[in-house]
Amino acid sequence: MKYMRMIAVVALFFAFMLPCLVSADVDTPDVIITGNPDFIVSGSTYGQHETEVMEMDKAVNNLIVGVDMEKAEKALVRCYARFRYAETGRWTSYLAFDGEYHFSAIDSVSACQLMFVVRDPERGKTAVRHFSVQGNYLEAKKMEYFMQKPAPFDVKAAWAKPAVVARATWGARAPKSSYTPHTPQRLIVHHSYLPNQASYKGAATIRGIQNYHMDDPKTSWADIGYHFLIGPDGVIYQGRPEGVVGAHCSPNTNSVGVCVIGDYDDNKDQLNPKIEESLLNVLSWLASTYKIDPKTNLYGHCDFAPKSCPGTMLYKKLPEYREKILKNIGQ
Repeated sequence: MKYMRMIAVVALFFAFMLPCLVSADVDTPDVIITGNPDFIVSGSTYGQHETEVMEMDKAVNNLIVGVDMEKAEKALVRCYARFRYAETGRWTSYLAFDGEYHFSAIDSVSACQLMFVVRDPERGKTAVRHFSVQGNYLEAKKMEYFMQKPAPFDVKAAWAKPAVVARATWGARAPKSSYTPHTPQRLIVHHSYLPNQASYKGAATIRGIQNYHMDDPKTSWADIGYHFLIGPDGVIYQGRPEGVVGAHCSPNTNSVGVCVIGDYDDNKDQLNPKIEESLLNVLSWLASTYKIDPKTNLYGHCDFAPKSCPGTMLYKKLPEYREKILKNIGQ
């Protein structure tokens, strides 16, 4: 087939076979569809390509579509995705995006189709090389809850933003496409798993995670997926701006992902005071700035996916952190 379907287990196999690569503990998708359309527009002012309808092995209600392309300087490239609902067979309209698209719905979808349109007045060369569609299923009751607007939360005291290493300082690549704005409503804590504390190399580790998120053919995301990352030394790094949709935990829209570098499952890496201070500072600042109630909207990744992330030790401390955050913001 022109477009290859792969079961999510391949991602785990890849991680074990190539342990030297930075990976980070991203979701294991229920569905992965990848394709190499090799759609090229050269010497022409217009080109359009539509993929075949891609059936999914499992119905899902959260998807991330990532597209890799090479654009001529003056070219305008528009990507489109549409999805077919599993129960009714009804298709959505084609939904426009730049290079990364997030789809979430209560009702599951079982097929998708992509389209690419190029307009270039200077007739340069533009190529759409690769795309990835990752899908996960979250039970309908949870989706109903997460897609509703949270109850109002009044913050009594502001918490200062901690020192954060800017993207330019840690050597971040520019995103491959524009971001999608969102309103932070949930805080989700992660651990990287791999790299662990022993393999942490400061900014080089953050660059490695970004490269994995952007370049691995099973992700092909527009940028690093997390909004903030915290090293074992307590240094906080800026990932994506917190005001845009990340790629760290479905449903990504309106959630801010904070990743602690290390493996915090039982009998693995240990939390230390520098990590905990930085984590509490960034979570308290986010809660006070965006009026997020940590009692109801501070989660671990495992609340959304069948995995231990942010590690059993770190997850057990979330109730304590919620109380400390509330105290920090005057509650």
